[in-house]
Amino acid sequence: MSQFVGAAPLSIEVSSFRAPFDATDADLIIHTSDDAKFAVHKIFLTVASPLLKRFLSSGSSSPCPPFEGLVLKRDGDHAIIKLEEDAQTTERVLQYCYPFSNPVFSSLNDVQAVLEMMRKFGMKGLMDRVKGLLVQQAFLDDQPLRVFAIAYRYGLEDEARIAAKYTVRQPFFTPYVEELEHIPASVYHRLLQYHRKCSVATCSLTADFSWFPGFASRWVWFQCDDCVHHPLSWPLSDGKIYEVNAWFIEFMERARNVLRERPCGKVVADPFLIAECLEAASGCLTCRPAAFLDLSVFVGEHFAVEIDRAIDTVELDIPFS
Repeated sequence: MSQFVGAAPLSIEVSSFRAPFDATDADLIIHTSDDAKFAVHKIFLTVASPLLKRFLSSGSSSPCPPFEGLVLKRDGDHAIIKLEEDAQTTERVLQYCYPFSNPVFSSLNDVQAVLEMMRKFGMKGLMDRVKGLLVQQAFLDDQPLRVFAIAYRYGLEDEARIAAKYTVRQPFFTPYVEELEHIPASVYHRLLQYHRKCSVATCSLTADFSWFPGFASRWVWFQCDDCVHHPLSWPLSDGKIYEVNAWFIEFMERARNVLRERPCGKVVADPFLIAECLEAASGCLTCRPAAFLDLSVFVGEHFAVEIDRAIDTVELDIPFS
């Protein structure tokens, strides 16, 4: 538990406080765990935090729930509190309390620290302003499981659902992240179930071509009679059954393999996956000039889109209340 011992009589010197929290008419002094000081106006903090308002109004000089580790002292007309949080986190929370521009966050650790401090002080309204920062594209692309766990921990359902869709872009079992310690094992299990359901839904697209667009029969792998055909034939949305070139079926089988592990439209657009298919098609004089364009249109405008559409139909069966 943090302690604030031997507070000297307060003499506000602007140079000793962190700008812009250095007002000479401040009525509250905040000391952080790393010994930074902020001279602030209580009115801004108490509007943002009803819990902090009651604490400051109580006049208590000893820690009390929900603020274990928070010590309040008085020096004349000024209140002095010692926080367990560091200066960077405290400053960012204060920026949300004051009518300032919102701070910029470059890491999930920073966002999480601010959310935790706001949760501690009951700043629900400010948390609603911060939650959108969790789902920055960079965070979702690189650390979706961390984003999900943080969002679930703080009851941010919309952000958790967004992050869940990005977790399927990573392998089924990803490296451990410490944020999992703060969510129930049942929630993580249900997230893995969601991943598996997405895999099933997307893999089914590789063996059933009824979702192909009406003009699909014009693609070269249905038109070419010079290539080796796959032993099976496939019905399309026009009601007719077509023979299909073997190299295209091999592409769909390889796509199925990657979708089992990472069910998302992005993986089927992998240039290496497509290159293997085109290499096989290049051996045919009929397929060679058309395969690249037809496959690019198929993958970019239809296959990847249908995969993401299939994922949208999968329910994330996780309770948030």
